[in-house]
Amino acid sequence: MFTLSPVPGGTSSHPPAEPLTPALSPSPSSTASVPSSFTSSPSSDPLPTTASPSRRPHSRTDPFFPHPVNLTVSSQLHLECPTHSLARTYTLSPCLRAEPSLTSRHLSEFYMLEAELGFLDSLDQLLDVVEEGIKAILRRLLSGEGARHVRMRRDLAVEDRTGQMERGDLVRASTQPFTRLTYTRAIELLETEHAARPFGIEPHWGHPLSSEHEKWLAKQLDGPVFVTRHPKSLKPFYMLPSPDNSTVECFDLLLPGRGELAGGSLREHRLPQLTRAISEAGLDQEDYQWYLDLRRYGSVPHGGWGMGFDRWVCWITGIGNVRDVVPFPRWRGHCKY
Repeated sequence: MFTLSPVPGGTSSHPPAEPLTPALSPSPSSTASVPSSFTSSPSSDPLPTTASPSRRPHSRTDPFFPHPVNLTVSSQLHLECPTHSLARTYTLSPCLRAEPSLTSRHLSEFYMLEAELGFLDSLDQLLDVVEEGIKAILRRLLSGEGARHVRMRRDLAVEDRTGQMERGDLVRASTQPFTRLTYTRAIELLETEHAARPFGIEPHWGHPLSSEHEKWLAKQLDGPVFVTRHPKSLKPFYMLPSPDNSTVECFDLLLPGRGELAGGSLREHRLPQLTRAISEAGLDQEDYQWYLDLRRYGSVPHGGWGMGFDRWVCWITGIGNVRDVVPFPRWRGHCKY
């Protein structure tokens, strides 16, 4: 599994905790959430009951919950809860998103490896942990002498149809520093390239990077790339603003030929600022009182990230389509089994 190293310069050395996070939430964590109102059945017949006759039978059309409940799109908000006391936490949990993209990288149901770290002083500290975690896994995969590592290399060589596991991209990623550049610098590079060889979508500051932009950046920089400090308007409310207040302390990790593998940020840990951010995002504060309580009753600077686990498997195995590494893939318009 993933290596979650201690924060550089930190004091926590105990193993990271893996709490179980819920699949249902009263609070959508982003605009990709899937709101679901639960009912027992379309039938209006009351359910059989052995309860006291004085109690009203539950109708099959009654809401299962007295308020809207959402299928989780991320475990992040809930994972922050134990992080304040345990410092390092992670989870590998299912995520469900109303994702309309019909690409080789998107599914409606997938697994996300997510981690949260307490007592972070800077975005670079978070990037260091993510980078070292990825490199540690790659080093064990490429040169580990344990029976499991040998078997994995053998299996991957068969999958690669070469008889040998010769993956230069994995070797470089395990040994060379990941490039780090800001979103603003990335846009400048893309605009220069667009002037000479136009992309399908013209890059502009304040617009999201498209898939072709992400792949071009990673290819030109010949390896994994952290694109940091995206515009505040493009990111969720819980991300910590940068000093300029127009961007946030966040990152997307891009891979050559793949695009985005992971994304994360420092979290807004100050109660007044988080309360204001929720209001500015047009969200109902009542839905987030439990999350605000994490700041109200004591908080610490912290951050975290999420990695699409199925995308990780695609990268390691060299398989091009995420649907081919999932036993029962679901995407828009497809849920047949």
